[in-house]
Amino acid sequence: MRASEIQPSKLVIFDIDDTLVHTQTKVHVIRDGQVVKSLNSHEFTHYKLNPGEEFDFGDFRDARSFFEHSKPIIPMINQLKQDIHTGNKVVMVTARADFNDKELFLDTFRKYGVNMNKVHVYRAGNMTGKIQTEEKKKIIIRNLLNQGHYTKAIMYDDAIPNLHSFIELKKEYPNTKFYAWHVSLEGKASEYHRTNEAKDYPFAGKRVGQKSGKAGQLRGTDKQRKDGKQPAFNKLVGGGC
Repeated sequence: MRASEIQPSKLVIFDIDDTLVHTQTKVHVIRDGQVVKSLNSHEFTHYKLNPGEEFDFGDFRDARSFFEHSKPIIPMINQLKQDIHTGNKVVMVTARADFNDKELFLDTFRKYGVNMNKVHVYRAGNMTGKIQTEEKKKIIIRNLLNQGHYTKAIMYDDAIPNLHSFIELKKEYPNTKFYAWHVSLEGKASEYHRTNEAKDYPFAGKRVGQKSGKAGQLRGTDKQRKDGKQPAFNKLVGGGC
């Protein structure tokens, strides 16, 4: 097998809104044909629809607004670029549906030096049915895991429900190590949960990536979660760009 045909053993998944970029886009909550709430991306990740409500993602399709108003989260953009450079299988999995201008959307990342030819973008918003976003993302990630032989799966997301749903896949893929990283509103990534403990990573609790230029990231420990510094872990799809 030629080097170019070697399949990556690590799958790395990035959310977009409030993980790679901060945006001003609003998701509208519709009931009886009327907008009853407008949510920013952070509020959206925590909102549960009430009976009779549905989401309107119309603003999420505006590529021009995304290109002009998105603010990069530099540490996470650097992490993204490093994973691409390392040769990992890198994807973005977003709650958004198709943009109205694919190339302009991709240009948002290209202008920060991201090689989008190496990244596939999956859009959970294209999925029909009243399914919570975390379940839609879970379906996408399951399909990805079925397509390769990954020894590690890593997810970066600002939404705890998405990370929780991701970790649940461990039961279906016992031979894959799962690592969930929570991205704070300040753009700092800290480990939310791992399925393989300190025997595999004895440096848990230390900052990693300083020599390679990654953002200083703190791996969360059980003590941090108990102290309230880390959230506790309670024991197809839209085509790509």
